Amino acid sequence: MGANILKSVAFVVPIAGLAFLMAMGEPTEDETCPGSIAFEKSRQLVEERPDIVDVAWGNFRWVADCRFSMAGYADVDTGQGLDRRDFELVVAFDPQLRRWQQVDFSISQ
Repeated sequence: MGANILKSVAFVVPIAGLAFLMAMGEPTEDETCPGSIAFEKSRQLVEERPDIVDVAWGNFRWVADCRFSMAGYADVDTGQGLDRRDFELVVAFDPQLRRWQQVDFSISQ
């Protein structure tokens, strides 16, 4: 019976230690402004534009602090057909309001 308890303890302790390290370990990304949420917010802001029909996502990068930039191509409905244009969107996290904001959206003419 003692051997079974020893085997159980030898099995459970490393797993508990791993769970503790996973819960308390060093975070892998900045939790105040994670890039994955910024990417989704950028996509949402571009897709909310009624004149944009389709988007080819391109370069997504961290600009500074909690500012992110996304670039790519957008098919824009001009009323006389579709026109493919370059775009760049910059979003930033406002820590006082605790929300994402569109800082700049530029699209080529």
